[in-house]
Amino acid sequence: MSSHFTLRPLALSLALTTVLGLPGLAHADFLYGRLVPGPGVEADGASGDVDVSVDGRTVVFATTAQNWVGDTYNGTRVIAVDLDTGVVEAISAAGSSVFRGEAPVVSGDGRYVAFLALNHALGPNWQALRKDRETGALELASSNAAGQPPALGTQDNTISMSADGRYVAFQAGAGLAADEGHAPQGSSGIIYVKDMQTGQVEIASMNSSGVMATDCALYPHALSATGRYLVMTCSAAAVPGATGGQAYVRDLQANTTELVSRSAGAPNGSTAFANRPAISPNGRFVSFQTRGYGGLGYANGVDSVGNSGVYLRDRQAGTTAAIPRPALVPADEYDSCSVSAISDIATVMLACLNNWTGTGRYTQVFLSIPGAGAPEFISPAANGQASNGYTGTTLAVNASGLSMAWDSDASDVDPNDHNGASDVFVLVEESVVTDAIFIDGFDPAAPANAAGGRARIEQLAATGVALGD
Repeated sequence: MSSHFTLRPLALSLALTTVLGLPGLAHADFLYGRLVPGPGVEADGASGDVDVSVDGRTVVFATTAQNWVGDTYNGTRVIAVDLDTGVVEAISAAGSSVFRGEAPVVSGDGRYVAFLALNHALGPNWQALRKDRETGALELASSNAAGQPPALGTQDNTISMSADGRYVAFQAGAGLAADEGHAPQGSSGIIYVKDMQTGQVEIASMNSSGVMATDCALYPHALSATGRYLVMTCSAAAVPGATGGQAYVRDLQANTTELVSRSAGAPNGSTAFANRPAISPNGRFVSFQTRGYGGLGYANGVDSVGNSGVYLRDRQAGTTAAIPRPALVPADEYDSCSVSAISDIATVMLACLNNWTGTGRYTQVFLSIPGAGAPEFISPAANGQASNGYTGTTLAVNASGLSMAWDSDASDVDPNDHNGASDVFVLVEESVVTDAIFIDGFDPAAPANAAGGRARIEQLAATGVALGD
């Protein structure tokens, strides 16, 4: 079983050179493509829930397709594709037996993948597991120091993991930590962080007084690379004077909680609810959604028509900026952006609704680059226009901002897309993908422990997408 990407040029002008401070990258090219299981072979099921490793080389996702590794499991499994070595591997598997896995996240070097599993032998209901791709070891992450999982399971939406794979964040009901006390945890449960090295688990959803916060929620891209910082939303104020429904960063080392959905003009938080926060791997930047301005500022300096609906908080500088509405999104679609992912250089991927003439009104993917104006459209269909399906339900970007992935059920991005299902797309700077893959037209040998196949890249044309042009 082999795998490859169908690639085509993307007519972008990504002004990343100044942001990166690396003039040598001025002639780097980006490859835009769809992940498929083999030459002329499409995935025979839907794929989504994407994540990208910090080094940008490993993409993980959940899929119902059986032909990624040739298994016969009738459900959703987790797959990892290594863009550097070409290895395709079933993660939610024990030996050759594939089981249900969803919402995967990958460590910085691609070695560890954490994901949610349903009714696995390691625990009842939904539980968080961690797979070591190097040794094949599978461990329960959603457990206390004694190894006991929550009896009612975890929330079935998302988990997060540090870059070294040591810390795993998940959400569950009470019963895993000694310091829970009798504080209300709310309907969304408690956010825990498990240290996979020591076995200890601690509560991350705490307010600034050291008391468990009420009704907090965990989202994708919640943990920083070191595992020190965790971003979340809480319905009640988690710092004195804050308004309800705001985004916070919990410093798990200093045991402090910081309000991040605020600005100089709104020091106590947005007047609207904050939603879907994401933190950069270095912990400096946070992106979050706030509809209807919320007192946090206008991207155009005048009114909310210029706003995308997503804000960027620089925790180091103490500033919050409204990310502009993409130029290709009409003015009456302001505040239409929602899902976001953020890199260490503050580039932000956005999923925004469009209202194009013709058929369809779907989310599309845009990239916001600091100092470059309106976000740039990065998920065009083959004709350069908006695609005919929902794109960017999940988004992922690596630390450098040079490797991005998203899902889309559009059928007109790749002319060879006929599977009628959502697929995973990548936009990756070509240096991430080494010449070792298919340089001679043959698959490289897969590692002995790989549970899948070998990948190759089928480049349809040279890109010519230059950084800084």
